[in-house]
Amino acid sequence: MKKIIFTAVMFFFILNNADSQTWIQRLPGISMWSVCRDLPGNIYAGTSGTVRAIYKSTDGGNNFNPILQNGVTNFLSIAVDSQNNIYSANVSNGLVKSTDGGNNWITIPVSVFNGKSLEVVACGKNGYIYVGTISGGLFRSTDYGNTFPDTAITSGTFVTIVIDKYNSNIIYAGASSTTGITGLFRSTDAGLTYTATSNTNTCWGVVQKGPLELYMATTSTGYPFTKSTDGGLNWTTVGTQPGAMRGMTLDLAGNIYICGNGGVFKSTNNGATFTNANYTNSGNQIIGYQNKIFAAISGTTYGGVWYFVDSSLSNIQKISTGIPEQFMLYQNYPNPFNAETKIKFDLKEDGRRKTEDVKLVIYDVTGQEIETLVNEQLQPGTYEITFDGSNFASGIYFYQFRAGYFIQTKKLILLK
Repeated sequence: MKKIIFTAVMFFFILNNADSQTWIQRLPGISMWSVCRDLPGNIYAGTSGTVRAIYKSTDGGNNFNPILQNGVTNFLSIAVDSQNNIYSANVSNGLVKSTDGGNNWITIPVSVFNGKSLEVVACGKNGYIYVGTISGGLFRSTDYGNTFPDTAITSGTFVTIVIDKYNSNIIYAGASSTTGITGLFRSTDAGLTYTATSNTNTCWGVVQKGPLELYMATTSTGYPFTKSTDGGLNWTTVGTQPGAMRGMTLDLAGNIYICGNGGVFKSTNNGATFTNANYTNSGNQIIGYQNKIFAAISGTTYGGVWYFVDSSLSNIQKISTGIPEQFMLYQNYPNPFNAETKIKFDLKEDGRRKTEDVKLVIYDVTGQEIETLVNEQLQPGTYEITFDGSNFASGIYFYQFRAGYFIQTKKLILLK
Protein backbone atom coordinates (compact mmCIF):
# COMPACT_ATOMS: atom_id res chain seq x y z
CA MET A 1 0.00 0.00 0.00
CA LYS A 2 2.82 2.40 0.90
CA LYS A 3 4.49 1.58 -2.41
CA ILE A 4 1.30 2.44 -4.30
CA ILE A 5 0.93 5.74 -2.44
CA PHE A 6 4.58 6.59 -3.01
CA THR A 7 4.29 5.80 -6.72
CA ALA A 8 1.17 7.95 -7.03
CA VAL A 9 2.82 10.86 -5.23
CA MET A 10 5.91 10.60 -7.41
CA PHE A 11 3.77 10.45 -10.56
CA PHE A 12 1.87 13.56 -9.42
CA PHE A 13 5.14 15.36 -8.68
CA ILE A 14 6.69 14.44 -12.04
CA LEU A 15 3.53 15.43 -13.88
CA ASN A 16 3.35 18.81 -12.17
CA ASN A 17 7.05 19.40 -12.63
CA ALA A 18 6.75 18.62 -16.34
CA ASP A 19 3.76 20.93 -16.64
CA SER A 20 5.63 23.71 -14.89
CA GLN A 21 8.21 23.61 -17.69
CA THR A 22 5.58 24.20 -20.39
CA TRP A 23 5.76 27.99 -19.99
CA ILE A 24 9.19 29.62 -20.19
CA GLN A 25 9.92 32.87 -18.35
CA ARG A 26 12.02 35.66 -19.78
CA LEU A 27 12.88 38.99 -18.09
CA PRO A 28 12.09 37.43 -14.68
CA GLY A 29 10.78 39.73 -11.97
CA ILE A 30 10.19 42.65 -14.33
CA SER A 31 6.55 43.67 -14.40
CA MET A 32 5.29 43.67 -18.00
CA TRP A 33 2.09 44.95 -19.59
CA SER A 34 2.49 45.14 -23.37
CA VAL A 35 3.77 42.68 -25.97
CA CYS A 36 3.73 42.77 -29.77
CA ARG A 37 5.65 41.59 -32.82
CA ASP A 38 6.75 43.29 -36.02
CA LEU A 39 6.42 41.91 -39.54
CA PRO A 40 9.91 40.30 -39.68
CA GLY A 41 9.09 38.46 -36.42
CA ASN A 42 10.89 40.46 -33.71
CA ILE A 43 9.10 40.45 -30.33
CA TYR A 44 8.71 43.63 -28.23
CA ALA A 45 7.64 43.97 -24.59
CA GLY A 46 6.91 47.01 -22.42
CA THR A 47 7.02 47.36 -18.64
CA SER A 48 4.40 48.45 -16.13
CA GLY A 49 6.33 48.85 -12.88
CA THR A 50 9.39 50.41 -11.31
CA VAL A 51 11.53 49.24 -14.23
CA ARG A 52 10.50 51.45 -17.13
CA ALA A 53 11.81 50.02 -20.36
CA ILE A 54 11.04 48.46 -23.73
CA TYR A 55 12.69 45.16 -24.63
CA LYS A 56 13.22 43.49 -28.00
CA SER A 57 13.87 39.88 -29.01
CA THR A 58 15.32 39.03 -32.41
CA ASP A 59 15.43 35.25 -31.84
CA GLY A 60 11.82 34.29 -31.27
CA GLY A 61 11.67 35.22 -27.59
CA ASN A 62 14.68 33.28 -26.35
CA ASN A 63 16.55 36.45 -25.43
CA PHE A 64 15.39 40.03 -24.82
CA ASN A 65 17.56 43.14 -24.81
CA PRO A 66 16.54 46.67 -23.71
CA ILE A 67 16.10 49.16 -26.52
CA LEU A 68 14.72 51.96 -24.32
CA GLN A 69 15.68 52.33 -20.66
CA ASN A 70 14.91 54.78 -17.86
CA GLY A 71 11.54 55.69 -19.31
CA VAL A 72 9.28 58.22 -17.65
CA THR A 73 6.39 55.86 -16.93
CA ASN A 74 4.68 52.66 -18.09
CA PHE A 75 4.65 51.40 -21.68
CA LEU A 76 1.07 50.23 -22.04
CA SER A 77 1.09 49.48 -25.76
CA ILE A 78 3.66 48.90 -28.51
CA ALA A 79 3.13 48.81 -32.28
CA VAL A 80 5.42 48.60 -35.32
CA ASP A 81 4.44 49.89 -38.76
CA SER A 82 5.29 48.54 -42.22
CA GLN A 83 8.46 50.64 -42.29
CA ASN A 84 9.58 49.08 -38.97
CA ASN A 85 9.08 52.32 -37.05
CA ILE A 86 8.35 51.52 -33.40
CA TYR A 87 5.69 53.35 -31.37
CA SER A 88 4.74 53.02 -27.71
CA ALA A 89 1.98 54.59 -25.63
CA ASN A 90 3.92 55.99 -22.67
CA VAL A 91 0.91 57.26 -20.66
CA SER A 92 1.56 60.80 -19.31
CA ASN A 93 4.79 61.09 -21.31
CA GLY A 94 3.02 60.83 -24.66
CA LEU A 95 3.95 58.68 -27.64
CA VAL A 96 7.56 57.55 -28.04
CA LYS A 97 8.83 56.65 -31.51
CA SER A 98 11.95 55.09 -32.99
CA THR A 99 12.81 54.99 -36.69
CA ASP A 100 16.05 52.99 -36.34
CA GLY A 101 15.10 49.80 -34.54
CA GLY A 102 15.13 51.28 -31.07
CA ASN A 103 18.58 52.88 -31.05
CA ASN A 104 17.17 56.41 -30.84
CA TRP A 105 13.79 57.71 -29.68
CA ILE A 106 11.75 60.87 -29.93
CA THR A 107 8.77 61.81 -27.80
CA ILE A 108 5.48 63.16 -29.17
CA PRO A 109 4.15 64.93 -26.05
CA VAL A 110 0.65 64.62 -24.60
CA SER A 111 -0.02 68.21 -25.63
CA VAL A 112 -0.51 66.83 -29.15
CA PHE A 113 -3.32 64.69 -27.71
CA ASN A 114 -5.12 67.50 -25.88
CA GLY A 115 -3.13 66.82 -22.75
CA LYS A 116 -4.55 63.31 -22.29
CA SER A 117 -2.45 60.32 -21.23
CA LEU A 118 -1.97 57.56 -23.79
CA GLU A 119 -3.26 53.99 -23.39
CA VAL A 120 -2.94 52.28 -26.79
CA VAL A 121 -1.30 52.69 -30.20
CA ALA A 122 -1.86 50.71 -33.42
CA CYS A 123 -0.50 50.84 -36.96
CA GLY A 124 -2.73 50.55 -40.01
CA LYS A 125 -2.07 50.96 -43.71
CA ASN A 126 1.06 52.83 -44.76
CA GLY A 127 1.45 55.97 -42.68
CA TYR A 128 -1.70 55.51 -40.59
CA ILE A 129 -1.13 55.53 -36.82
CA TYR A 130 -3.98 55.32 -34.29
CA VAL A 131 -3.80 56.39 -30.66
CA GLY A 132 -6.30 55.82 -27.85
CA THR A 133 -6.16 58.01 -24.77
CA ILE A 134 -7.39 57.95 -21.19
CA SER A 135 -10.61 60.03 -21.04
CA GLY A 136 -9.66 61.76 -24.29
CA GLY A 137 -10.87 59.56 -27.13
CA LEU A 138 -9.11 58.61 -30.36
CA PHE A 139 -6.51 60.31 -32.55
CA ARG A 140 -5.27 59.52 -36.07
CA SER A 141 -2.11 60.27 -38.04
CA THR A 142 -1.73 59.68 -41.77
CA ASP A 143 1.96 60.65 -41.95
CA TYR A 144 3.68 58.05 -39.73
CA GLY A 145 2.98 59.97 -36.53
CA ASN A 146 4.48 63.30 -37.57
CA THR A 147 1.11 64.96 -36.97
CA PHE A 148 -2.18 63.86 -35.41
CA PRO A 149 -4.78 66.22 -36.87
CA ASP A 150 -7.77 63.88 -36.74
CA THR A 151 -9.80 63.39 -33.54
CA ALA A 152 -12.64 61.00 -34.28
CA ILE A 153 -13.94 60.63 -30.71
CA THR A 154 -13.11 63.20 -28.02
CA SER A 155 -14.16 61.32 -24.88
CA GLY A 156 -13.76 57.87 -23.41
CA THR A 157 -10.81 55.69 -22.45
CA PHE A 158 -9.74 53.47 -25.35
CA VAL A 159 -7.65 50.43 -24.48
CA THR A 160 -7.51 48.44 -27.72
CA ILE A 161 -7.38 49.27 -31.43
CA VAL A 162 -7.44 46.54 -34.09
CA ILE A 163 -7.10 46.83 -37.87
CA ASP A 164 -9.37 44.56 -39.94
CA LYS A 165 -7.28 41.80 -41.55
CA TYR A 166 -9.17 41.92 -44.84
CA ASN A 167 -9.88 45.64 -45.19
CA SER A 168 -7.45 48.17 -43.73
CA ASN A 169 -10.10 50.88 -43.92
CA ILE A 170 -12.07 49.12 -41.18
CA ILE A 171 -10.85 49.87 -37.65
CA TYR A 172 -12.15 48.47 -34.34
CA ALA A 173 -11.62 50.56 -31.20
CA GLY A 174 -12.51 49.26 -27.74
CA ALA A 175 -13.42 51.52 -24.82
CA SER A 176 -13.26 50.66 -21.13
CA SER A 177 -14.22 53.03 -18.33
CA THR A 178 -16.08 52.96 -15.03
CA THR A 179 -17.42 56.47 -15.61
CA GLY A 180 -17.32 57.11 -19.37
CA ILE A 181 -18.31 55.32 -22.54
CA THR A 182 -17.68 51.60 -23.00
CA GLY A 183 -18.01 49.16 -25.85
CA LEU A 184 -16.74 48.61 -29.35
CA PHE A 185 -16.63 51.33 -32.01
CA ARG A 186 -16.16 50.67 -35.72
CA SER A 187 -14.77 52.82 -38.53
CA THR A 188 -15.12 52.14 -42.25
CA ASP A 189 -13.12 55.16 -43.44
CA ALA A 190 -9.70 54.30 -41.97
CA GLY A 191 -10.43 55.93 -38.61
CA LEU A 192 -11.75 59.30 -39.70
CA THR A 193 -15.16 58.61 -38.12
CA TYR A 194 -16.56 55.87 -35.89
CA THR A 195 -19.97 54.47 -35.01
CA ALA A 196 -20.90 52.42 -31.95
CA THR A 197 -21.71 48.72 -32.41
CA SER A 198 -24.21 46.62 -30.47
CA ASN A 199 -21.52 45.50 -28.03
CA THR A 200 -21.42 47.81 -25.00
CA ASN A 201 -19.17 45.61 -22.82
CA THR A 202 -15.72 46.90 -21.95
CA CYS A 203 -13.49 45.89 -24.84
CA TRP A 204 -9.93 44.74 -24.14
CA GLY A 205 -9.33 42.49 -27.12
CA VAL A 206 -10.65 41.68 -30.57
CA VAL A 207 -9.55 38.81 -32.83
CA GLN A 208 -10.69 38.06 -36.36
CA LYS A 209 -11.07 34.54 -37.79
CA GLY A 210 -12.69 35.45 -41.10
CA PRO A 211 -13.80 38.47 -43.13
CA LEU A 212 -16.95 38.86 -40.99
CA GLU A 213 -16.17 36.67 -37.95
CA LEU A 214 -14.86 38.43 -34.83
CA TYR A 215 -14.57 37.69 -31.10
CA MET A 216 -14.19 40.06 -28.16
CA ALA A 217 -12.71 39.79 -24.66
CA THR A 218 -13.96 41.92 -21.77
CA THR A 219 -13.60 42.91 -18.14
CA SER A 220 -17.33 43.56 -17.72
CA THR A 221 -19.20 41.95 -14.82
CA GLY A 222 -20.34 38.43 -15.68
CA TYR A 223 -17.49 38.19 -18.20
CA PRO A 224 -19.52 37.43 -21.34
CA PHE A 225 -17.52 36.22 -24.32
CA THR A 226 -19.06 37.61 -27.48
CA LYS A 227 -19.03 36.91 -31.22
CA SER A 228 -19.96 38.84 -34.36
CA THR A 229 -20.75 37.27 -37.72
CA ASP A 230 -21.41 40.52 -39.62
CA GLY A 231 -18.09 42.31 -39.36
CA GLY A 232 -18.52 43.72 -35.86
CA LEU A 233 -21.90 45.41 -36.21
CA ASN A 234 -23.91 43.02 -34.04
CA TRP A 235 -22.75 40.73 -31.26
CA THR A 236 -24.08 37.71 -29.37
CA THR A 237 -22.80 36.01 -26.22
CA VAL A 238 -21.39 32.55 -26.99
CA GLY A 239 -19.77 31.70 -23.65
CA THR A 240 -18.42 32.94 -20.35
CA GLN A 241 -14.83 33.92 -19.62
CA PRO A 242 -13.20 32.59 -16.42
CA GLY A 243 -12.61 36.20 -15.28
CA ALA A 244 -11.68 39.69 -16.42
CA MET A 245 -9.44 39.44 -19.50
CA ARG A 246 -7.04 42.08 -20.86
CA GLY A 247 -5.44 40.22 -23.76
CA MET A 248 -6.54 38.00 -26.62
CA THR A 249 -4.95 36.17 -29.57
CA LEU A 250 -5.19 33.15 -31.90
CA ASP A 251 -2.81 30.27 -32.46
CA LEU A 252 -2.01 28.74 -35.84
CA ALA A 253 -4.95 26.36 -35.59
CA GLY A 254 -7.41 29.17 -34.86
CA ASN A 255 -7.80 28.33 -31.17
CA ILE A 256 -8.57 31.37 -29.02
CA TYR A 257 -6.30 32.36 -26.11
CA ILE A 258 -7.27 34.98 -23.52
CA CYS A 259 -5.14 36.40 -20.71
CA GLY A 260 -6.08 38.23 -17.54
CA ASN A 261 -7.17 37.44 -14.01
CA GLY A 262 -6.32 33.83 -13.20
CA GLY A 263 -3.84 33.32 -16.02
CA VAL A 264 -4.06 32.19 -19.63
CA PHE A 265 -7.06 30.28 -20.97
CA LYS A 266 -7.68 28.46 -24.25
CA SER A 267 -10.81 27.71 -26.24
CA THR A 268 -10.95 25.13 -29.02
CA ASN A 269 -14.65 25.71 -29.73
CA ASN A 270 -14.75 29.43 -30.59
CA GLY A 271 -15.32 30.65 -27.05
CA ALA A 272 -18.13 28.32 -25.97
CA THR A 273 -15.84 27.04 -23.19
CA PHE A 274 -12.37 27.90 -21.87
CA THR A 275 -9.81 25.79 -20.02
CA ASN A 276 -6.69 26.99 -18.24
CA ALA A 277 -3.65 26.75 -20.53
CA ASN A 278 -1.41 25.60 -17.68
CA TYR A 279 -0.62 29.15 -16.55
CA THR A 280 -2.33 30.63 -13.49
CA ASN A 281 -0.54 33.93 -12.80
CA SER A 282 -2.64 36.92 -13.79
CA GLY A 283 -1.46 38.66 -16.92
CA ASN A 284 -2.17 41.31 -19.50
CA GLN A 285 -1.55 41.44 -23.24
CA ILE A 286 -0.93 38.23 -25.20
CA ILE A 287 0.12 37.47 -28.78
CA GLY A 288 0.57 34.41 -30.96
CA TYR A 289 3.53 34.08 -33.30
CA GLN A 290 4.35 30.95 -35.28
CA ASN A 291 3.71 28.08 -32.83
CA LYS A 292 4.32 30.19 -29.71
CA ILE A 293 2.05 32.12 -27.36
CA PHE A 294 3.61 35.12 -25.55
CA ALA A 295 2.05 36.62 -22.41
CA ALA A 296 3.04 39.83 -20.60
CA ILE A 297 2.86 39.19 -16.85
CA SER A 298 2.99 41.91 -14.20
CA GLY A 299 4.33 41.81 -10.66
CA THR A 300 7.80 41.47 -9.17
CA THR A 301 7.44 37.77 -8.36
CA TYR A 302 6.13 36.28 -11.57
CA GLY A 303 6.62 39.30 -13.81
CA GLY A 304 8.20 38.97 -17.22
CA VAL A 305 7.43 37.69 -20.68
CA TRP A 306 6.30 34.07 -20.56
CA TYR A 307 5.94 31.96 -23.66
CA PHE A 308 4.51 28.58 -24.50
CA VAL A 309 5.61 26.43 -27.46
CA ASP A 310 2.93 24.23 -28.98
CA SER A 311 5.02 21.61 -30.79
CA SER A 312 1.87 20.10 -32.30
CA LEU A 313 1.35 23.21 -34.43
CA SER A 314 3.35 24.46 -37.37
CA ASN A 315 2.73 27.17 -39.91
CA ILE A 316 4.40 24.86 -42.43
CA GLN A 317 2.35 21.91 -43.63
CA LYS A 318 3.98 18.86 -45.23
CA ILE A 319 1.43 18.03 -47.93
CA SER A 320 3.05 15.03 -49.63
CA THR A 321 4.87 11.90 -48.46
CA GLY A 322 6.70 11.56 -51.78
CA ILE A 323 10.31 12.67 -52.20
CA PRO A 324 10.72 15.33 -54.93
CA GLU A 325 13.47 14.91 -57.49
CA GLN A 326 14.49 18.56 -57.40
CA PHE A 327 14.17 21.77 -55.44
CA MET A 328 11.19 23.79 -56.62
CA LEU A 329 9.34 26.97 -55.67
CA TYR A 330 5.78 27.18 -56.98
CA GLN A 331 3.72 30.24 -57.85
CA ASN A 332 1.60 31.35 -54.93
CA TYR A 333 -2.15 30.80 -55.12
CA PRO A 334 -4.40 32.63 -55.32
CA ASN A 335 -2.53 35.42 -57.07
CA PRO A 336 -3.53 38.24 -56.89
CA PHE A 337 -4.78 37.70 -53.33
CA ASN A 338 -6.50 39.37 -50.36
CA ALA A 339 -5.47 38.89 -47.64
CA GLU A 340 -3.97 35.37 -47.53
CA THR A 341 -2.19 33.25 -50.12
CA LYS A 342 -0.45 29.87 -50.07
CA ILE A 343 3.14 29.21 -51.11
CA LYS A 344 4.34 25.68 -51.94
CA PHE A 345 7.89 24.38 -52.32
CA ASP A 346 9.72 21.06 -52.89
CA LEU A 347 12.79 19.82 -51.05
CA LYS A 348 14.70 17.02 -52.77
CA GLU A 349 16.69 14.35 -50.97
CA ASP A 350 20.39 15.03 -50.50
CA GLY A 351 22.42 11.92 -49.75
CA ARG A 352 24.84 13.94 -47.61
CA ARG A 353 22.21 15.42 -45.28
CA LYS A 354 18.94 14.22 -43.74
CA THR A 355 17.63 17.79 -43.41
CA GLU A 356 18.05 21.00 -45.35
CA ASP A 357 18.38 24.59 -44.13
CA VAL A 358 15.36 26.36 -45.59
CA LYS A 359 14.53 30.05 -45.68
CA LEU A 360 11.46 31.66 -47.26
CA VAL A 361 11.33 35.46 -47.11
CA ILE A 362 8.92 38.15 -48.36
CA TYR A 363 10.39 41.36 -49.84
CA ASP A 364 8.81 44.60 -50.98
CA VAL A 365 9.61 46.26 -54.32
CA THR A 366 12.56 48.13 -52.78
CA GLY A 367 14.18 44.87 -51.72
CA GLN A 368 13.46 45.36 -48.04
CA GLU A 369 12.81 42.14 -46.11
CA ILE A 370 9.36 42.52 -44.57
CA GLU A 371 8.57 39.03 -43.25
CA THR A 372 10.35 35.71 -42.75
CA LEU A 373 7.94 32.81 -43.28
CA VAL A 374 10.40 29.92 -42.86
CA ASN A 375 13.84 29.75 -41.28
CA GLU A 376 14.54 26.22 -40.11
CA GLN A 377 15.75 22.74 -41.04
CA LEU A 378 13.27 20.54 -42.90
CA GLN A 379 13.29 16.98 -44.18
CA PRO A 380 12.75 16.22 -47.90
CA GLY A 381 9.18 16.59 -49.08
CA THR A 382 6.59 19.02 -50.42
CA TYR A 383 5.54 21.82 -48.09
CA GLU A 384 2.95 24.59 -48.06
CA ILE A 385 2.72 27.73 -45.97
CA THR A 386 0.18 30.55 -45.74
CA PHE A 387 1.29 34.16 -46.07
CA ASP A 388 -1.00 36.67 -44.35
CA GLY A 389 -0.71 40.04 -46.07
CA SER A 390 -3.38 41.79 -44.02
CA ASN A 391 -0.84 44.20 -42.50
CA PHE A 392 0.60 45.26 -45.85
CA ALA A 393 -0.52 47.74 -48.47
CA SER A 394 -1.73 46.65 -51.89
CA GLY A 395 1.09 46.21 -54.37
CA ILE A 396 3.74 43.91 -55.81
CA TYR A 397 5.92 41.81 -53.49
CA PHE A 398 8.50 39.08 -53.98
CA TYR A 399 9.12 35.82 -52.16
CA GLN A 400 12.51 34.14 -52.17
CA PHE A 401 13.17 30.46 -51.41
CA ARG A 402 16.59 29.27 -50.26
CA ALA A 403 17.52 25.62 -49.70
CA GLY A 404 21.23 24.92 -49.47
CA TYR A 405 22.75 26.45 -52.60
CA PHE A 406 19.39 26.63 -54.40
CA ILE A 407 17.76 30.09 -54.66
CA GLN A 408 14.55 31.00 -56.48
CA THR A 409 12.39 34.15 -56.41
CA LYS A 410 8.83 34.76 -57.58
CA LYS A 411 6.40 37.68 -57.62
CA LEU A 412 3.07 37.97 -55.81
CA ILE A 413 0.39 40.66 -55.98
CA LEU A 414 -1.68 41.86 -53.04
CA LEU A 415 -4.96 43.57 -53.94
CA LYS A 416 -7.24 44.97 -51.24
